[in-house]
Amino acid sequence: MSSSSHTVNIHDPAVQQKYEEWITETKERQVRSITFLTGLLYMLAAVLDHLVAPSRLLPLMTMIHLYLLPPLLFLISLLTLNRRFSNLTLILLMLAPIIAVLGNLIITVSMEQPSMRLTEIYLIIFWIFTVSGLRLRHATISAVFIVVIVFVMTYFFFSLNKEYFVMHCFWMSAALSFGFLGAYLLEESYKADFINQEQLTQLVAIDKLTGLYNRAKLDELLQNELDRSQRFHHTFGLVILDFDLFKEINDTFGHQVGDHVLIEISSLITEHLRSSDKAIRWGGEEFMLIYLETDKEKLIKLAEELRQKIEQHHFEKVGKKTVSLGATLYHKGDTIHSIIQRADKALYMAKNRGRNCVVFL
Repeated sequence: MSSSSHTVNIHDPAVQQKYEEWITETKERQVRSITFLTGLLYMLAAVLDHLVAPSRLLPLMTMIHLYLLPPLLFLISLLTLNRRFSNLTLILLMLAPIIAVLGNLIITVSMEQPSMRLTEIYLIIFWIFTVSGLRLRHATISAVFIVVIVFVMTYFFFSLNKEYFVMHCFWMSAALSFGFLGAYLLEESYKADFINQEQLTQLVAIDKLTGLYNRAKLDELLQNELDRSQRFHHTFGLVILDFDLFKEINDTFGHQVGDHVLIEISSLITEHLRSSDKAIRWGGEEFMLIYLETDKEKLIKLAEELRQKIEQHHFEKVGKKTVSLGATLYHKGDTIHSIIQRADKALYMAKNRGRNCVVFL
């Protein structure tokens, strides 16, 4: 497993799934705070309505700005606390600005100077794209739906002169285009942040020489498998591989050649592993392999195939070499310490049997 295999590719299905989980959690926090704040601002607007709104429209404006929109927005904020309601939250979040615009149009159509209120629509479109927390595709659907509704309503039901109607359409188009561009750039920046974060995480977890996971990552990988096995009653195998007589290579050929041999054996291990398996450089010339969804016979077979693969390989600088392997399966109640201790004991037995063999314990 070379270091390049750890390059974060957003199009990789596993990385894409992880990104979706990350962005969902990030957006949930954003939606929770933004909808709550917007609900408060509509309540403030309801107070201001009593100061500036025509008395004949005040009951309607109060109903929309106080009794309709704030409860809806507060409900969305509350729903983000439970991911079971994520689909409902998304639907309501897409509908909320549409309802706000319809409310605005109902109020504005009865006003003598509708231009004072139509500007709220431009703000709502921008709100959808930049602060609502909607993903780009969902924001676009909601915003386009609003633009179509507003265009039809203002063209057929509003008495706007030609000059104002043309400028109104222009500002709506500007809000839509700038909002879309802003949302697109924001979504790309989210992806870039995620990739940078993942690459930093990988750098901390990767052995610089071999490109395999390092010892610091081992506990996390093992604990994940222990938790999964306990929860779903699956099993996994752990193998410790030790390069036989590696000290002789360093003493005879030097540490640079020794490092080159470690790189070669890491490539052999990577070629051997299935896509779901994991390889860790445990330290020095010792490697740890985690095989998922396996049993005793399959684990021994996999370990033996790897042993033979390495035995048959001609190392560029030092010729033919061998390895010893200690293998074990997850047992109910295992801890990180207990499963490593059992695999290490199996490795010790392999060494005592003359090396170049696999021992299962």
